[in-house]
This record gives sequence, structure tokens and C-alpha cells, in this order.
Amino acid sequence: MNFLTFNNEVTSNAYSDRDVLSVFKQQPERAMTIQQGMSAKEISDVVSEKVIAVVKEQFEATKVEFQAKENQ
Repeated sequence: MNFLTFNNEVTSNAYSDRDVLSVFKQQPERAMTIQQGMSAKEISDVVSEKVIAVVKEQFEATKVEFQAKENQ
């Protein structure tokens, strides 16, 4: 992974091998695995996405169970 630093006074970094047109995508491209060289914010974003996905799955499972009980 190529890593660029634009301003040394401000820690604003960008990865040079990302898709340039990803800015225009409805769902922005995000890393789903933690890799060496990631910032703390990028790592927390990955962890947050994983936790949110697990919680959504649990809510969907509970919703299905609740609807099944309602239909009985």
C-alpha cells in the first residue's frame, strides 16, 4: 500500500492506491480489515462497522422471531 503525507504540520494522510472516483460513489469504499500502517481513526472505523453489522444481524433475527410470534 502506498502512503502519502501531504502536510507534515497537520497529520492529514491519504492512501494513493484508492479509487479516485470513489468520492462519487453512494457507498464509499472502506477497508473492512485492519492492516499495518492504519491510523487509529481508520482502525476504529473498521471496528465500528463490524460491531454495527453484528448488531443489525441481531436486530433482524429478533424482528423475525417477534413477527413469527405475532403471526401465531
